[in-house]
Amino acid sequence: MLDIKLKKPRQQKIFLFLIGTFFVSSCSSSPTLSFDDLASVTSTTISTSTTSTTSTTSTTSVNTTDSTSFEETKLNYDQTVRQQFQELVRWQDKCYQQPKSCRVEEFTIVGTKYHQALSEQISLYAKNNINSRPGRGKREVAIESITFDDAALVAQVDACIHDTVILYMDGFIFNDHVSSSQTLWTLQLDNQRWKWIDFQILHREYNTNICQEQK
Repeated sequence: MLDIKLKKPRQQKIFLFLIGTFFVSSCSSSPTLSFDDLASVTSTTISTSTTSTTSTTSTTSVNTTDSTSFEETKLNYDQTVRQQFQELVRWQDKCYQQPKSCRVEEFTIVGTKYHQALSEQISLYAKNNINSRPGRGKREVAIESITFDDAALVAQVDACIHDTVILYMDGFIFNDHVSSSQTLWTLQLDNQRWKWIDFQILHREYNTNICQEQK
C-alpha cells in the first residue's frame, strides 16, 4: 500500500512536468507554412493574375465595341436622315394640297422660326383657298450632302430642288413658275424623329433645271 501511494504522486509530477514542457515548446516555436498552405497562397496569386488579365482584355473589348458602335451610329444617322427627309418632303407636299387639314408640327419643331413661318404660310393658303393638285407638276428634291452636329443632335442637308408644282386659287392658276434652287435644310432629332427647324435658299433660277446640270 505504501509503495502505491508513493508512486502515484511521482507519476503525477512527471505527467505535469511533461505537459508544461510541451506547452512552453509550443508557444516558443516559430509558425511554419505547410505544403497545403503554400498551395493555397499560390492558387490565390494565380487567381489574382488571371482576374487582372481578364479585366484588361475586357477593357480592350469595350473600347473596340465603342468605336464600332460610334461608326454604326453615324451610319444609321445618315440613312435615317435621308429616309425621313424624303418623308418630310412628301408630307409637306400633301400639306400644300390640303392646307386646311395640315398639321405643321408633325414635321417641324414647335417654337422654331421655320415652324412659325410655315404655319403662317399654310394658314394663309387655307384662308384664301390656295392649293396644289396631284399630278399638276412636282417637286424633285435631290440630297447632295449631309453633315452632323452630334452634340446638338442636329443635321444639315444640302439639297437641290427642281419645282414645277402649279398652285391654284379658287380653281384658277395662282403660280405656275418653274424654278430650281440650291437649298440648306436644318433638322433636329425630336423623340426619335428628325424634324425641320430651318430652311434657306442659297441660290435660285427660273425656267431651268440647275439640279440636272450638276449631275
